[in-house]
Amino acid sequence: MLRAIILAGGYAKRMGRLAAKLPKSLLPIAGRPAIDYILDRLNEIAPERILLTTNMKFKPLFESWLASKHLTNIELVVEQSRSEREKLGAVGALAGLAPKLKPDDYFVICGDNIFTSSLTGMLDYYRQKRKPVVALYHQKSLQEVRLGSVVTLESDNKITRFEEKPKKPATTIVGACAYVLPYRSLLRIRGYLDRGGNRDEPGNFIAWLCRQEEVYGYMLTGYVWDIGTPKSYEELQEEFET
Repeated sequence: MLRAIILAGGYAKRMGRLAAKLPKSLLPIAGRPAIDYILDRLNEIAPERILLTTNMKFKPLFESWLASKHLTNIELVVEQSRSEREKLGAVGALAGLAPKLKPDDYFVICGDNIFTSSLTGMLDYYRQKRKPVVALYHQKSLQEVRLGSVVTLESDNKITRFEEKPKKPATTIVGACAYVLPYRSLLRIRGYLDRGGNRDEPGNFIAWLCRQEEVYGYMLTGYVWDIGTPKSYEELQEEFET
């Protein structure tokens, strides 16, 4: 059975005033909250249930959004933080959540990543491999690759190298924060953190996971936008309004 987790527990400090009152997942894009576009993609693969992680500061806003959607398959998971200093981090939130989850397959996606590509092919690929699968795409330039996760693949799409924020990337292939993970891989997060792993950037966990077991990449046919800065948000708005 497939379930999904949307990670939206951050405070978006790089967004400045844009995200002072709204989380990135609820920022408007062409008249719709960003998270609506994520749900469009997730609904195509029909997860049994969707867990949406957030924090105490933005809990009321997500509750209001959820009430307006009249959806019954989404559950809010609220961490007890109210500021950047207190937050668990995306990986920390997953570590606390994982032992409470049902032993199913999980599509994990960051709540600030917008996709134009369908995710059905990626899920089909995972079901063939039964191993962790990471969504990939081609970034526009090496300069932009340095802000993300560069990926090196074997001929069978097995990931041989996954590096977060590379200084000298050799390719424009990058990993998106969208993963299909078997339950056993989710449970590895605690071991990763116990070894000093970064609690906030999921790409660092994936880099570590690639050294523990086979992880595969799936190339998306469309593009991926990361609402990480005011500039990237402005570019995303322009793209969807044209």
